[in-house]
Amino acid sequence: MVLGIDNRTENWKTARCLLPFIVNRAACLALARSLGEPEATPSADVSLELYWKGVRDWCVGKNKPQCDDRLVESCRRQFQDLRERIQRYRHFRNLDDSEGNYQLSSEKHRPKLVTNLRNTEIDIVLESPTRLYIGEAKSESSFHASGKLVLVHQLVRQYVLAKVLVDVLGCDREVIPFVVVNSTRGRQSHQVQFMVGQGWMSAESCLTWSALQAMVEDCDNASP
Repeated sequence: MVLGIDNRTENWKTARCLLPFIVNRAACLALARSLGEPEATPSADVSLELYWKGVRDWCVGKNKPQCDDRLVESCRRQFQDLRERIQRYRHFRNLDDSEGNYQLSSEKHRPKLVTNLRNTEIDIVLESPTRLYIGEAKSESSFHASGKLVLVHQLVRQYVLAKVLVDVLGCDREVIPFVVVNSTRGRQSHQVQFMVGQGWMSAESCLTWSALQAMVEDCDNASP
């Protein structure tokens, strides 16, 4: 609170809520296990970062055209039918061909696709030896969607980014999306429903802020 005014931004709420998970490895491991991390994984093997722009940071100091080529090739190969999947869902607005919505093979819209990948930020990232958990935190706002982008929908865009980056790096990581919302009614979001329907996300990976707080309290109570 500054000048008696509550800070209601999602980034502040995320940072304040997730700080204990950064400093307390037991809490970090508890969060990963709630998302399916195997019991055998030790806490030392799980790490957490906030506000991650993986593609942007990977490209630093590298040949830009070569990076772009690798990103686009991976995206097209892994998600060649993404536009058809979006259209079959029928609960999103009509795609805008002039903006190149999900036209991944379009050379005209290739620069926009690369820009989407470079500029996409993921709120919460957990990494274990075999999995990459990517989380979007929401409080009062809905999941972002912009018809001016190639990768229109926020959760889809983040998933594509993570899958592409894991691929170009040759990492053996399963990508596990999750969301943090005010209540489990967040499962009703069309973006969440689409991700679940594609088999890219589990409905159980819709966590609440109160559930995160309970994890921290449980770890604190368990400490000697």
